[in-house]
Amino acid sequence: MTPTKILIVLSSALVMLGCGAMGNAPMTSDSTVSGVTAKQLAGDVPLPQGAVIKQQDTLVMGAGNTWMGRLSLSVSGEPQSVFAWFRDNMPGAGWTLTSSSFSRLSLLTFTKAERTATIQIQGSSFSGNEVLITVAPVVRPAAAAPRP
Repeated sequence: MTPTKILIVLSSALVMLGCGAMGNAPMTSDSTVSGVTAKQLAGDVPLPQGAVIKQQDTLVMGAGNTWMGRLSLSVSGEPQSVFAWFRDNMPGAGWTLTSSSFSRLSLLTFTKAERTATIQIQGSSFSGNEVLITVAPVVRPAAAAPRP
């Protein structure tokens, strides 16, 4: 094997190992949310006890109260209860509810400082509720250019 091929193989292996960790909470497979995991991964976004984080569909950049990205969860219970849990617990973590819609595909939108969080809940009779939490910077409209 040539030195170039060895370098390519080693580089590929390092990249794949680096993809196995998210934020400060390394996970090798789906994991049940505990207090430690929630704080490391979700920071200021409360997560229901017993929720399962779906690693393959989760991407978190940063940590604590400044993280951005998407958390994919499976949460047991009735869809109405899961919706109510997020609606009632996010404000306690400093988030302000800006809109909500409960249906087969429910949405909750919150803001906090310069971030926005969207929580999408879809009930599934087979695997619990699929919950996607997306946190991103708030987009402010550009100021209109002054007219001459």
